[in-house]
Amino acid sequence: MHILLIQAYLGRGEPPVAPLGLASLAAHLTEHQVKIFDPNLSTRPFEETVSVIEDFKPDIVGFSLRNVDTTKYSDQFYYFEHFRKFVGSLAKTFPGMTIVVGGAGFSLFPVTIMERIPEIEVGFYLEGEWTFSQFVKNGTGGSGIPGLFIRSSQNIELTGPPPRMAFDDLLPPAWEIVDVSAYLPYAGKASIGIEAKRGCALKCAYCTYPLISGDEVRIKPAYKVVDELVNLKERFGVDRIFFCDPVFNYPSEHAESICREILDRNLNIRWGAYHQDRFLTAEYIRLATESGCDEFYFSPDAATNEGLKILNKVSTVKSLHRSLHLIAGEGRARTSYNFFAAVPGTGWKNWLAAVRFLIKAKLKLGKRLTRWKLSYIRLEPLTPLAKEILGERTGAEPLLPSNSRELNRLFLRKSRSVLLNVLLSLHYCLGKRFGRKNVIGD
Repeated sequence: MHILLIQAYLGRGEPPVAPLGLASLAAHLTEHQVKIFDPNLSTRPFEETVSVIEDFKPDIVGFSLRNVDTTKYSDQFYYFEHFRKFVGSLAKTFPGMTIVVGGAGFSLFPVTIMERIPEIEVGFYLEGEWTFSQFVKNGTGGSGIPGLFIRSSQNIELTGPPPRMAFDDLLPPAWEIVDVSAYLPYAGKASIGIEAKRGCALKCAYCTYPLISGDEVRIKPAYKVVDELVNLKERFGVDRIFFCDPVFNYPSEHAESICREILDRNLNIRWGAYHQDRFLTAEYIRLATESGCDEFYFSPDAATNEGLKILNKVSTVKSLHRSLHLIAGEGRARTSYNFFAAVPGTGWKNWLAAVRFLIKAKLKLGKRLTRWKLSYIRLEPLTPLAKEILGERTGAEPLLPSNSRELNRLFLRKSRSVLLNVLLSLHYCLGKRFGRKNVIGD
């Protein structure tokens, strides 16, 4: 069977992200002819996709929808409306072609997306390595396979909860069928990623990771993780990667074992990852830096114990400031911090605490504070925060906009203080108008 896997077209020229999910999927389809295509690398995305389909003649075309929008208030862009037009145009060009879709973005809004894009025949919910391989084994029949959204005569129905894969059993991504060289110029922008684990047990109130990859952490042995790093570096020339884990340094022992494995193999590679300040130690920062970590990304989100509690963070004010002290103490470590400008139920105290922390960080770290930001929460379906704010309307429908103009209403921008709300409104509008856009050339 010929299977064409396509990275979702975003609708603008962003620094491209290598299709890790599709490469992982392809690794489990060795009995078939598989091709991966990323239209975001093309100057003529639709025309080149048509050409690929004409040449390859796929039996199935599978799309990976990673994100429906940027989730960034200062760079609001609605990928989904471009994806919808792209799929619809391809379906008209190739009537009768079997189109399926999966990915994290799809899994957050499965029914709504299939309602809005009737050309999609089957949707793959959550992890797709096993379900997709079973789907093609059945000759594109979904009967008896859990984890599929299938159209019936009246509804779009889930065949059953998908299984959570034993992460250690998954095969390494099939990077050999990806044009990895096309992503190398953007490696510094986290364009090439690998997974050391799936799942997140931390349960932040606004976060979708526990829904998408489970609330139990499933780890890959350190030697297998570093095997993948060695393959990317020696075979494809990758010199920097980004760990896609929700939190890299949890469990701490696993992160430390990866760092030691990199050092033991004398692998000269740079990497970045999201970290949780609560689990930092001076020894870990030393290990990570020596093994190639060139940026520790932190998202504490609030700077008071009140705000941290509302967001259900495991951080404390003490652990947040301790993280800054530890990073400053390791003279090579670079870092970034992100806070929410408006945490529901808080006022001036939380906002001022975040501003004071960022000023302190800049004074202590100088150029080693590579990025800092006061952003806004984008409400996501089925998260505890969405349930609290929207109640019974917490499903996908109100949180997948009909058009890009509706993105504004999905950001939480209000505090308890009327005066602070005026300041936040100004900050939001200026950020939206003048904020840096994630497009090539900016």
